[in-house]
Amino acid sequence: MIHAKDTDFETVKEIFYQHKQWFPHVRTDYMRREIAKGRLILDNDVVITYNYYKRKQKIGDVQAQQGDCVLHQIAAKNRNGSASKALKQFFKWTNRRVFLSVRSDNLIAKKFYEKNDMKIVGQTSWTKDGVKNALSGDVYMYDDNDGIFK
Repeated sequence: MIHAKDTDFETVKEIFYQHKQWFPHVRTDYMRREIAKGRLILDNDVVITYNYYKRKQKIGDVQAQQGDCVLHQIAAKNRNGSASKALKQFFKWTNRRVFLSVRSDNLIAKKFYEKNDMKIVGQTSWTKDGVKNALSGDVYMYDDNDGIFK
């Protein structure tokens, strides 16, 4: 996996802004911070942001463990299969359980995750304008428990 460098910032920004409908919360300072911390991958015009849990963490109604990976965002410049390829490489590279949450109404993303061997394991919700449960979401997990990549 290729981690983004400072010189990749404009490309990263362009990809996120292309998908502003699904990533309205992703600001330029966040992008710069994730690049600086080495938690933003830019590989063949696909952006992946992620982190590893330092302790047990709840994702909605699901319990993740210390060391599990949370995939924050994945976005591709083009719909040409590059995102699936990058995600599969990410699973192999990280070699651990990967969790993510996605809005329930983001049917394209949900179909993408399911096509790439992720399973719904729980639910979550986010507040909007102070209203609890304003946006519902699903929690997905990838677990290579049969050791394909090991």
